[in-house]
Amino acid sequence: MIWSSSSLEEIISNLNTDINIGLTGEEAKKRLVFNGKNELISDERFGLLKNIFKQFKSPLVLILLIAGFVTLFLHEYLDSTVIFIAILINVVIGVFQEGRASKAFEALNSSQERYATVVRDGKKVVLSTTLLVPGDIVELIGGSYVPADIRLTEEKNLSINESALTGEWVAVSKSSDDVVQNEKTKALAEQRNMAWMGTLVSHGFGKGVVVSTGMKTEVGKIAKHLHKHISRNTPLQQSVRKLASFLVYAIGASVIAIVAIGLFRGLPLSEMLLIAIAITVAAAPSGLPAAVTIVLALGMEEILKKGGLVRNLLAAETLGSTTIILTDKTGTLTEARMKLHGLHTLWGIGRSVKEAKKENIDLLQMAVRASDAFTEGVVDKDGKLSIHGRPIEKAIMAAGIDAGLLEGGQGGECPRLDFLQFESSRRFAVSLNNCNGESENTLYFSGAPEVLLAHSTYVYEKGQRRAITDGERKKFLDTQNTLSGDGLRFIGIAMKKVEVKKLPESFDEEKGMTEKLTFVGLLSFIDPIREDVPAAIKTAQMAGAHVMMLTGDNPETARNIAVSVGIAEAGEEVLRGVDIEDLTDKELLSELSRVNIFSRVLPEQKLRIVKVLRSSGEVVAMTGDGVNDAPALRSADIGVAVGSATEVAKEASDLVLLNNSFSILTEAIAEGRRVIDNLKKIIAYLLSTGFSEMIVIGGALAAAAPIPFLPTQILWANIIEEGFMSFAFAFEPRATDVMRRDPRSSKTKQLLTKDMKKIIFIIATITGVFLLILYFLLLRIDIPIEEVRTLMFAALSLDSIFFALSFKDLRLPIWRIPLFSNRYLLISLGVSMFFLVSALTFPPLQKLLSLVPLNFGEILFLVGVGLFNLMIIELVKYLVFRGEKRKL
Repeated sequence: MIWSSSSLEEIISNLNTDINIGLTGEEAKKRLVFNGKNELISDERFGLLKNIFKQFKSPLVLILLIAGFVTLFLHEYLDSTVIFIAILINVVIGVFQEGRASKAFEALNSSQERYATVVRDGKKVVLSTTLLVPGDIVELIGGSYVPADIRLTEEKNLSINESALTGEWVAVSKSSDDVVQNEKTKALAEQRNMAWMGTLVSHGFGKGVVVSTGMKTEVGKIAKHLHKHISRNTPLQQSVRKLASFLVYAIGASVIAIVAIGLFRGLPLSEMLLIAIAITVAAAPSGLPAAVTIVLALGMEEILKKGGLVRNLLAAETLGSTTIILTDKTGTLTEARMKLHGLHTLWGIGRSVKEAKKENIDLLQMAVRASDAFTEGVVDKDGKLSIHGRPIEKAIMAAGIDAGLLEGGQGGECPRLDFLQFESSRRFAVSLNNCNGESENTLYFSGAPEVLLAHSTYVYEKGQRRAITDGERKKFLDTQNTLSGDGLRFIGIAMKKVEVKKLPESFDEEKGMTEKLTFVGLLSFIDPIREDVPAAIKTAQMAGAHVMMLTGDNPETARNIAVSVGIAEAGEEVLRGVDIEDLTDKELLSELSRVNIFSRVLPEQKLRIVKVLRSSGEVVAMTGDGVNDAPALRSADIGVAVGSATEVAKEASDLVLLNNSFSILTEAIAEGRRVIDNLKKIIAYLLSTGFSEMIVIGGALAAAAPIPFLPTQILWANIIEEGFMSFAFAFEPRATDVMRRDPRSSKTKQLLTKDMKKIIFIIATITGVFLLILYFLLLRIDIPIEEVRTLMFAALSLDSIFFALSFKDLRLPIWRIPLFSNRYLLISLGVSMFFLVSALTFPPLQKLLSLVPLNFGEILFLVGVGLFNLMIIELVKYLVFRGEKRKL
């Protein structure tokens, strides 16, 4: 059935219920079994086992796993133990950090169960909203959430804020009358006799019959889109996968070639397999999976300190690659609340509250007297008085408090005697007050400007009344019509002296009470822009991100907000959802390249826009707060929800802005770019050490010499010594130029840029050749192979520790690099030296790594070798990059 256009009799008959008695308890139980609980089905979360298996998807971990099983097969239990420990470190770190992100979100999203007042067996009962079924009779009161899709049967001054579902920030007045079905009333906002699940009752009372629950509600239909999302690898995943694939093929080819040569030379298969494992372990950056996880986790922690909760680790990096930001309007760019914008009197039209003259202050004072909002003396978290009432009335009261008009109470010198609430049929509210003990009382009217102007004979001017002209009436109405196009909402204020001491029950029938009014002026209201938004959008644009608005609101309001925050220029074109409905994907992409504002956009249209942009190669961040934003949030590369967003929007997001500040998004982008920079340094460092080890091992094999390192020694150097140094790069400070880079540039997107490849080649070659020469010299002086390997192990460790300092900056020489900008790198240097000394002097570690003791002279010699190697690297780095302009 089409619930909004069907008669109540048809609906009651179809659902087999009773408006007064409701369902019986027994019938409700049967329907609960048939329909299921009234809740949205969320995605299945990864359990512990799935998170563990997820870590083994890394090709680098698989390489180590194969090496571990081969050594186990060869009965090299010591080597296999060390390899499996390396794997365990990677897996534990990955699982731990993924679990932390998931638990943090669950803690944020946990909330108390909601309840609803339901009529069952002819009695009112309070039940969990999850137990509601179609046919239940539910009551709605101000401040409560609508628990299901409900067809209203009765209402009294009921208004519901549907911004979470439709994007409209102004509460919608509801009616229990049937809605005529046509093209206009297909829109949810036009179905005035329906209350939608998840929306908020702003004011009044309502009663209705539940027609849909759970996933069959309008919210549920949107939630279904969340399960249709097909994930795409992030830029980091794509880069790491390419790198890992290259390493797998390169290592595989090298191993096959070396094993074939060895077998051709008649060497035993077991010996060649151990050599192959040594090469594999040397070439594979075994610490990379753990290092990537750590640097992403630290990025996530930094974003959290700024006020953004990152739900998954990869989101921290993807933020830095963002090229398009699609933002909702209500609740994201704006505060989703009403605020007094201006006071418009005959001689003060358009003046703001701060610039108000006496006529404006009188207008605000009368509006406060006519308001039915109230304060309870309780101070909220922002240190302001807690105000209750309809949104417009609350805005009036807040402005009155700021202007100091409530110091003597709401009525001040004019205490209230009686009050008649706003009703949609009347379109105004009336307050009866007595001012200064006068014999006459005053009626203060607050409501629709056109209605009050039609009943006004006089106009308020300089504290007096005089006859109003038709031109003045038109002037007020023109002001309303003009500014309404900019998204402002209006009410009018009028007054009248009367002798009655109480409002008669037949007030609406007594024409004399509403005739010959004195019109005082207009009050305009706006959904205020969040203070940090314009500056944040400017920062995002400077960072190379294209910012666009997608909203369900009307075109005029959308354009006004977009211009105010800097998304668009004045007079720019606005496209509506119906304008793009019939466009092909190619035509839509063309429109997206020239238009920045899209209004009256449906959830499925937002989703399509995201998909079209992503398919064109853009990295898309989508911000939103409503249920209608959830499908697009899930489909985007990065979904961003504000802290006040609906639970469905948070569930679909990758980043939650905890304090609703849009500037957190730009901070997160900057942090994401810092993460990318530091990942580049870590990867370059690990590849440099790995390739230098391959050069040494390959050179030794080519010369038919024994292998200079054992697999356990290489793993110790890679995981322990180099591991601490590489992790320290995660703490490198943000470069000054991160928010001035083009995210579409290959230098920004690629992990291995041209400069990175240069530095890897320089360091790997110099260190590898240097260590190979040292190895051959040691073999020539007839030192036992165990001692030679110990010296080579120490030299390799010292070289990798020292040349880590070169990676702080690829172009600056070490004497110009601010070494103390990252204290963790210096601490890691000390810790790595400690573990090296421990490996060389602690007997159990000596046995584990097949090392022999070294004397002080040998250690001092190796330190000199490491420093000399660093000097050679810095000299070559200076010569290679000399004359090149430093690229920002």
